[in-house]
Amino acid sequence: MTRIKRAVLATIAQYFVLRSKDVTKLLRKREPNTNDIRTINRSLKLLDQAGFVHRLKYLDLANDGVGYACGLTDKGVAEFGGKTLDEHSERTLDHELEISYFHMALQEFCEERRLVLHWKQSYLKHGVNPDAYFSITDPAKDSKNTNHFFLEVERAKIGNYKDGEPSIIRKLKGYYEYYNSDDCEKAWGFKTYRVIVVLRNDERRANLLHAMQAELKHRMFWISIEGTLADFRTPKGDTYSLSDL
Repeated sequence: MTRIKRAVLATIAQYFVLRSKDVTKLLRKREPNTNDIRTINRSLKLLDQAGFVHRLKYLDLANDGVGYACGLTDKGVAEFGGKTLDEHSERTLDHELEISYFHMALQEFCEERRLVLHWKQSYLKHGVNPDAYFSITDPAKDSKNTNHFFLEVERAKIGNYKDGEPSIIRKLKGYYEYYNSDDCEKAWGFKTYRVIVVLRNDERRANLLHAMQAELKHRMFWISIEGTLADFRTPKGDTYSLSDL
């Protein structure tokens, strides 16, 4: 178990699912070159053979080819923590990777501004069941000035209707009813929060914002598209950035 292998495993444990390019960028702290990626790929293959890592194929829409997504096995989690990829469906890898992309961008954002990020991606089913929970604290301000967020990454179109309502609206209604409740404070330690919903493109965001007008017109909902932390729209017509916190 070399130093680089330990670094690779610790990085995957932090983010759950990553491509080799992502692991390399996080370790090198810059855009990786071909040699960088080749070195990390070799370590990932060896760690896969040793039973610490799963390397699963997925359809990479960015280049219309097959890529590999990497996550820890039970054996890897036992030594390095994190969340296991054992028995995880390959069909949801693009969803898990999008959560990781958001997490990486958020971590970089907080490090640049010397903000404290707390991220949690497992054992989250308490009243609501988000893809991730995170909080951001500015240590230069009052220590109690912490912003809480639940993250939902929605890659599918609005659908899965039940009694005339799509699944995403039913899910967001759960957050709306849970907001500022005693049950929320008991389970999570806070009452108020924002719900960030990440969608694939502007058209889907516009459709969701329209669907929310009737019963979910609240500033707790920040609707975004993939690849940005600076363009969150609310059903009330506001536009926010994380820099506004």
